[in-house]
Amino acid sequence: MDNRIRVAAIIVASLGVIITSVMLFRTYSEYRKGEEEYAALESYVGADTQKTDEQPHEEEITGKKPEEEDETRVFKRNYSRSDFPDMEIDHKALKKINRDYIGWLYMGAAGISYPVVQGADNDYYLHNTFEHKANFAGCIFIDCEDKPDMTMFNTFVYGHAMKNGSMFGNLRKIRKDASLVKNDPYIYMFLEDGIYRYRIYSYYIDKKDSEMYYSPDTVKEYRQYIRNALDKSMAECEAKPDEDNNSITLVTCQGSGSQKQRFFVHGIFVDRYLYSD
Repeated sequence: MDNRIRVAAIIVASLGVIITSVMLFRTYSEYRKGEEEYAALESYVGADTQKTDEQPHEEEITGKKPEEEDETRVFKRNYSRSDFPDMEIDHKALKKINRDYIGWLYMGAAGISYPVVQGADNDYYLHNTFEHKANFAGCIFIDCEDKPDMTMFNTFVYGHAMKNGSMFGNLRKIRKDASLVKNDPYIYMFLEDGIYRYRIYSYYIDKKDSEMYYSPDTVKEYRQYIRNALDKSMAECEAKPDEDNNSITLVTCQGSGSQKQRFFVHGIFVDRYLYSD
């Protein structure tokens, strides 16, 4: 081989190693920065010492079915604080850091515990953290067209499936081990007025342009949406959803490149604990 060709080959190979090293360092750095930021935000989560053991009952709140404007929906209120995770969120402090903050998401089965925001669009928080720092970890956020008080038929919550398990990365655990959902089937949203509990009733992998991104506007549409979610589920869950209770849907990526799909986790509203009367 000509010396010049040999030297050129060595230079090209060396450049390849350098570029790969730089990319790996950048990836590691982004992961580390994201982990450090969200670990610091955990300081705004503490144990809740305000607990009561009153019996749960139902109460009426404003929020009506689109097809039945004269009928007030009933949301079950649980007065027993001990039925919910022993967590107290400093909503005011988090709101000061980011005015888009709406609440804190907790899911024990997948080890998910993160602040949730709602942006003006569904793009910004794909690439920026809670503290508005550019990072491919992004932030957990609800769909920009959904209501932040969780009163819609279905509320979408999005997050990246990070390889280190952060954000919605650990949702892969429930795909591999159905006992996790069986033993701990709940998703919690800590809002400023109280804690909302949902029970997982379906989870599955679907195409990236899945029809399940659809937001129902009527009871009839919502009833069909639930049926579709149940039909797609990769495991049979114990929860029995119905159109009288709202849903929460967690969505993240599955796979990469042309093979990229979406992983859906649906939960049906069970009850809520309000912080005050």
